[in-house]
Amino acid sequence: MLTKNVLLYEEPIKRILGKVELETIYKKIEGKQLKQVEMNYLSRSIRPKLIAARMISQENILERINKRTRREQSLIEFNLSNYGYEMISIKRKKHKKLPIEELIVEIIIKYPSARFIEAIPFLIIKNKIGGFKLLELATRYGIKNKVGYLIETVFMIRPIPQLKGLLDYLIKNKENEMSFLVEGDEEFLRKTSPERVRKWNLLGRFFDEDFKKLAKVYL
Repeated sequence: MLTKNVLLYEEPIKRILGKVELETIYKKIEGKQLKQVEMNYLSRSIRPKLIAARMISQENILERINKRTRREQSLIEFNLSNYGYEMISIKRKKHKKLPIEELIVEIIIKYPSARFIEAIPFLIIKNKIGGFKLLELATRYGIKNKVGYLIETVFMIRPIPQLKGLLDYLIKNKENEMSFLVEGDEEFLRKTSPERVRKWNLLGRFFDEDFKKLAKVYL
């Protein structure tokens, strides 16, 4: 049963409906008499939003935009394996080998799951990276801060002198817009993202201790 607490305090609902709208809905559900202004809210604002929400739910829009097909995951896993980062997975088919700079960008912009993002510093450590090529792609796709954070992570684990110039450039030329390393609840991530992540105007629960643990496995 939909309770008042659910209506008033669940963050996803509060992002769609205002407090007055939620109070009006609860009064209507309880069968209480609505004032004229509340009836106006109901017809002009609340019902259209609820109809849209029902349509989105019926079409499984959220599931569809979050869905990663097994083939897409297999493409990334195959390339990670080729570059020395083996993941526990079902036996995968062969795919086209991506240049490593393109693989890094593909992960960041198309497949930003935590386990793929965590692999990037180790790809950089274990393989020769074209710094100018990576910067060109990062600039083209607006992900300089994400690349900068991940290269800084590399230097925390095992410095690569050839990339020092790239890191210095990215530190001096940070993008001002806040963005997600991995999608999540913005309010929660603003409170819980580590300082080093937020320093790059990013949100995401990636911890230095976890990267250091992974280093013991992959290096």
